[in-house]
Amino acid sequence: MKKKLITMMGLNWLGVMALLLAGVGTAFALDINVLILKDLKQEGKYLKLNHSGMLYDAGIKQLAESKLLEKVETLDLNTHNIGDEGAEALAQSKYLQNLKVLNLFNNQIESDGVKALFESKAYPKLSTISLFGNKIGPKGAEAIAESKATMKLVSLDLTGNQIGDEGLKALVKSEVIGHIQELRLAKNGISDKGVKFLSESKYLNHLEILDLGENKIGPDGIQSIAASKTLTNLKTLLLKNNKLGDQGMLSMTESPVFKNLVELDLQWNGITTQGAMYLAGSKVLISLQFLKMWGNEIGEKGVEAIKKKLKQIKNPIYPSAASD
Repeated sequence: MKKKLITMMGLNWLGVMALLLAGVGTAFALDINVLILKDLKQEGKYLKLNHSGMLYDAGIKQLAESKLLEKVETLDLNTHNIGDEGAEALAQSKYLQNLKVLNLFNNQIESDGVKALFESKAYPKLSTISLFGNKIGPKGAEAIAESKATMKLVSLDLTGNQIGDEGLKALVKSEVIGHIQELRLAKNGISDKGVKFLSESKYLNHLEILDLGENKIGPDGIQSIAASKTLTNLKTLLLKNNKLGDQGMLSMTESPVFKNLVELDLQWNGITTQGAMYLAGSKVLISLQFLKMWGNEIGEKGVEAIKKKLKQIKNPIYPSAASD
């Protein structure tokens, strides 16, 4: 009898737990709109979910089905542990017709999720997408390149996705980037070979901001950019943590491709005083206002030469000039 009673109590407890778990799931489903309303701003046009905790794919699926997204123009879903299923849910949403900016920074999206996002017709106004810190790899870049959706992307951030040279090759041969003004490709394992593909692209004539920081680019890569016939509208070029050296500086300072540069980041590139002299003597960098040279070995002589010739520079360019 006692054993039977314990068994029945155990069954009852399992039943209670089942009901509680079911209730949690239901509560989450019912509360997604409450969570949205807490963070919805600008008359329903801006949503960054700060008070929800991580939504994961399950939460994103419910988010994608909310009518509260109908007016949203900027959707920030950074750091929600979103994978391919969550990305696919967004791609199938009926309520993102007005979406212009999608931030998916620091999630777990791979190539299948990217394929769904870029094949979707759910957000015809989308012009800016950040996939910084996901896991799309070369296949993900190829999926973007193969997209037949009619979106006109102006800004694309693929930082930290390890797309490599082959992924970049596919991307820059695609009409998908035909309207791109900002392209961020830092931390992607890109070498001079990949930069050559980029420089020869016929679709980048609108590009103004290019981030190639923390890759494996050397003098040959810069020479490719310097010889490009399409990268002539560059205003910001970020090359931090590469291997340009003094030879790379020489190529850069002689090419009219760089005449419109306003911002240039050359930190940690193995540049010496000689490279600084090349920079100071440039007759094409006349628009440059912001220059970063930290982490190089240009010395006081190099600093003084740059400051004397490029007087329009507004920021400290080197540790020794930080107090200026």
